[in-house]
Amino acid sequence: MKFFSILCGLWLIDMAALAAIGPLGSRLPAAMLLYALGFVLLLLLVRRFPQTLKPRHAWFLVAALGVAARLLFVAYPPGNDIFRYIWEGHVQNHGMNPYLVPPDSPSLDHLAQAGLGAVRAGIAHPWLTAVYPPAALLLFRLMAWLSPSVFFFKAVFVLFDLGVMAVLMRLLASRGLPASRLLFYAANPLVIVFVAGQGHLDVVQAFFLCLACLLFDQRRAVAASLSLGLAVMAKYISIAAAPVLLKPEQRWKNLAVMLPLLLYLPFISAGGGVFSALGFFGSAMHYNDSIAHILRLALGPFWLPALLALLFVCLAWVFLTEDDPLRGVYLTVGCLLLFLPTLHPWYLVLVAPFLCFFPSGAWVYLQAAMLFSFPAMAAELTSGAFYEIGWLKAAAYVPFYGLLLLGLRRNTRLASGRRYDAPNSISVIIPAFNEAGRIGACLSSVAVGGPVREVIVADGGSTDSTAAVARAAGAAVVQCERGRGIQIRAAARIAQGDVILVLHADSVLLPGAAERLMQALAAEPAAAGGCFGMVFDERRPATRIIAGLNNLKAAATGIGFGDQAQFCRKPALEAVGGFPDLMLMEDVELSLRLKSAGRLLRLGRGVRVSGRRWPAGTSLSRAVRITALFLRFLVDRRLGRSRQFDRDYYGKYYGRSG
Repeated sequence: MKFFSILCGLWLIDMAALAAIGPLGSRLPAAMLLYALGFVLLLLLVRRFPQTLKPRHAWFLVAALGVAARLLFVAYPPGNDIFRYIWEGHVQNHGMNPYLVPPDSPSLDHLAQAGLGAVRAGIAHPWLTAVYPPAALLLFRLMAWLSPSVFFFKAVFVLFDLGVMAVLMRLLASRGLPASRLLFYAANPLVIVFVAGQGHLDVVQAFFLCLACLLFDQRRAVAASLSLGLAVMAKYISIAAAPVLLKPEQRWKNLAVMLPLLLYLPFISAGGGVFSALGFFGSAMHYNDSIAHILRLALGPFWLPALLALLFVCLAWVFLTEDDPLRGVYLTVGCLLLFLPTLHPWYLVLVAPFLCFFPSGAWVYLQAAMLFSFPAMAAELTSGAFYEIGWLKAAAYVPFYGLLLLGLRRNTRLASGRRYDAPNSISVIIPAFNEAGRIGACLSSVAVGGPVREVIVADGGSTDSTAAVARAAGAAVVQCERGRGIQIRAAARIAQGDVILVLHADSVLLPGAAERLMQALAAEPAAAGGCFGMVFDERRPATRIIAGLNNLKAAATGIGFGDQAQFCRKPALEAVGGFPDLMLMEDVELSLRLKSAGRLLRLGRGVRVSGRRWPAGTSLSRAVRITALFLRFLVDRRLGRSRQFDRDYYGKYYGRSG
C-alpha cells in the first residue's frame, strides 16, 4: 500500500505539472514527456493496485484520484472547439439556426458583444456551419442560456465525465471486475487533458453510450435504446454501436432509438443543410488518419468508396461474430475511429471507457501516442496554421497496428480477466458415423497415456463396425442420436478430463500435439480454448491453400473448424452452456460462445486431415459452398434462426451418407 501511495502522489504531481505548463503545444518537450509519463504511471497504478482493500474503499480511492486530477485542470486553457460550442448555443438563443448561418456571417456581427466577440474570434473554420448533431446543439443552447462562459461549459462536461465514471463503476461491479480497472478511464491522461482541460464534447456521447450499455445489461431495452439514440444525437460516431446493441428479437423496443430524431425539429428549416458541414468535414478534410491516408495514396479519387466498403465489412464482421454487446460496442467504435479521415486526439475519449473491460496494450499505446500530434498544436499556436508531420504520425500508428497484430498471436492485455487453473488431463472426443475403415488411425494417434486421460467415441448410430473397432482400441463408446454437435455434447457430459479435445474420425493428431496443448493452456491462464493448425494428407496446391486459409482464419478471428482439432477447458465449456447441439456449424458456434469465456488460441500444426471431402477438381466449388454456408450461418445466428439453419442445411451439406 505504501508503494501504491507513492505512485498516486507521483501521478498527481505529473498531472499538476502538465496542467501548469499550459497548452500542449506551448512547451513542447515538457508536455510530451509529462503526458507520456502519465500513461506509464497509469499502468503502474493498475499493476500495483492494493488487492487487500475492501471493494467500497477501492472504488472510493479510484474515484477520488480521478476527481482530484480533474480539479487540477480547472484553469487549463480550453481547446478552440469550446468557442464554437458557446457561439452556436448563443446564436440559437437569438433565433438563429447554426446549420444555416456560419459563425463568420456578417448577419451575426451584432451578437459578438462583450466576451462573445472573443469567443467568435477563437472559432476554428468559422466559414463552416454547425457539424454537430441536434442533441449537442440543444445542449449548447441550454448551457449558453445559463452561462456562455468557458468555465461553465467545461464544468458541465466534467459532470458528464464523472457520470461516465459512475456508470463504469456499475458495469464493472456487475461483471465482477475489480476497481483497479476503472483507472483506465478515471486516471487516463488523455481523458483528463481533453475533457477536464480543453473541454471537448466527446464525453457527452461517451456518457450516453456507456449508459446504454449498462441499461442493456440490465435488460431495460427501451431506456437503453433511447440512451443510444441520445449518444448518436450528441455525436454521430456512436451510431456504429447500434447494430450490436439493438437485438432483432426486441424490434419494437428498439424503436425508442429513433425518438431522439425528433431533436432535429427545431432545425428543420435547414433541410439537408444539417449535414452539409459534416459532408465537407468527412470528405475534404483529413488529419491524423491512418487507414484513410493509406487508401488516399493507393486509390486516389476512389479512396472514399473503398474506405466505406472496407468499414462496412469490418463492422458487419463484428456484428455477426461478437456475442458480448459490450465487446461489440468496443470493437465497432474502435473500427470507426480508425477509419475516420480525421482523428483528433479527443476522439479517443470514446474508446477509453471500454479499456476498463478490455485493457488493450495497442489502444493504450495509441492514446499515449497522441503526444506525436503535439508538434502540430505547437505550429498552430505560433503560426495559426494546422498541419500534420508525416513521420510523427507513423510513430503513432506503426507500433499501434503492430501491437494489434501481436494481439492475434498472444495475450497483450494490460490486465487479466478470468483465469483458469493449469490443466492436468485431456478427454479426447471423436464423433463418428460409419467410420470403421478410418477410425483406427485416429484412435492410434490419441491412445490413452501422458496427458490423455480418456478417449470417447460418440457414435451416431453407425451401421458398420465403428463401435467395435473403437472398443477394441480401448476407447469408451457413447451411443447417441446422429448429428455431430449432438454426439459431441453427449460425450462431453461424461468426460472427466480438464480439457476437451474434439478430433474428427478421419483425422490424425500429430505427435507431441497433446503435450503442446497442455503447455499452451498452462502458459495462458486466460485462454478458454482454441484449435490447432491443420494439414491435409494429400498435399495438392488446392489443399495447401485451403489449409492455409483455415489456419489464417483461426489465428485472425479465433473461429476454428472442427477438422482443426478444437479444444476447450471443461470449466469454460460449462460456463457457456455446454457443447452446442447443432448438426452443422457446431464448430463455429463453439468458437463464438467460447469468446465470452476467455481468449482463443491457435496453436501450430497439430492435426492431419483426410482430403476425402476435397477431391481433385471440386475444391474451388466446395470452398465457395462452405464459405457461403458459413456466412449464411452467421447471419441466421445473429437473427436468431440458427436452429432453422440447422434443419434446412444439414441434409443438403452431408447428404444421406454423412
